[in-house]
Amino acid sequence: MLAMERSHEGRSTGASSAVYPPGEAPNGRGTERERQNMPGVDFSVLRREITMQQVLDLLDFQATSHSGDQLHGPCPVHGSTSAGSRVFSVNLSRGRYYCHKCESQGNQLELWSAVRDLPLYDAAVDLCGMLGREVPWIEQW
Repeated sequence: MLAMERSHEGRSTGASSAVYPPGEAPNGRGTERERQNMPGVDFSVLRREITMQQVLDLLDFQATSHSGDQLHGPCPVHGSTSAGSRVFSVNLSRGRYYCHKCESQGNQLELWSAVRDLPLYDAAVDLCGMLGREVPWIEQW
């Protein structure tokens, strides 16, 4: 997992270029008061704009077989060791995945969260940084 540190300007350093909102702890956890005041991430925008294929590319996923939009291969969540593994199944048109061994499942954000072992909020910020895009913060609740 890549560590993200904040410089004095509030920008992250390291491999991820995500910008955290002012006052947020770099790991997204902070104190209880900080967590209550954190701005929300617009997850619907991320699910719409970041594709499963982009996440798979970041994970260097290599499908061992495919049929149309359905891919099969080793699971990036639990780390299949067999080169010909087909336990991990991804439907690109639906943006959903499922592992038949560890039973991890979900959309592209949940996949990134599971692989990086981060809460969804932190995973969303991390993923935006890895893709070099701004985090879609919710302006108003």
